[in-house]
Amino acid sequence: MTGTSAQKVNKKALLREESIYRLTQAAFRIVVSKGYQACTLQEIAEAAGLTKGAVYFYFESKENLLLHLLDVAEKDIVDPLFDHLKNLSAPAAEKIAAFFKFTSRQGIDRPDELLCLIKMSIESRSSTEVADVKISAIYQRIYRMLEEIIERGKLAGELATTLPTKEFAMLVVATHDGMMLEWHRRGGNIDGRLFVRTVWQTFLNGIVPPPPVDPHLRPYVLFADRS
Repeated sequence: MTGTSAQKVNKKALLREESIYRLTQAAFRIVVSKGYQACTLQEIAEAAGLTKGAVYFYFESKENLLLHLLDVAEKDIVDPLFDHLKNLSAPAAEKIAAFFKFTSRQGIDRPDELLCLIKMSIESRSSTEVADVKISAIYQRIYRMLEEIIERGKLAGELATTLPTKEFAMLVVATHDGMMLEWHRRGGNIDGRLFVRTVWQTFLNGIVPPPPVDPHLRPYVLFADRS
């Protein structure tokens, strides 16, 4: 391959990469703001400064574009979260707190990607079967990770043994998603750090086992018996 031919190939590759990036970012913004069903490929193309034909050229269909968004969000949001918690040497309660803190930072750095995952988890059943399977698989990964943290914490005495594993993992995810949606709904007019800290501190206070009771101490009486 001559130098001129190589330059042409590189230029085409760069153009393709840039076009896909622009379409991806535009699609994230519009899906988050309007929802998957309500948005059109024409809107996404115009927001990216490209033609509708470019969307079909790179993705072939609206469904393929959505699957691409989910792949990107999983790589940028979920995979780093897994790596962070896997490498974190801390008790289970602190790992759950870290789950909230880490994703809140992702919400600042990559808000559209995080919100796309959350919103598509709500809308997926009205989108496509393939997208529904994909988003369900992503959330199942998160549930399994949390359930493993909870089970290990219970075995180590770090979490209350009465804590139902599956249900608590669901509660963590539901609280996280609701927290991020509320943050988004308020348009950033909220102290994000205080909001997140309030959430995870509330969880910590409710899930750690109570301290052992000294059998030699008399029970604490709130009100004196005056009878």
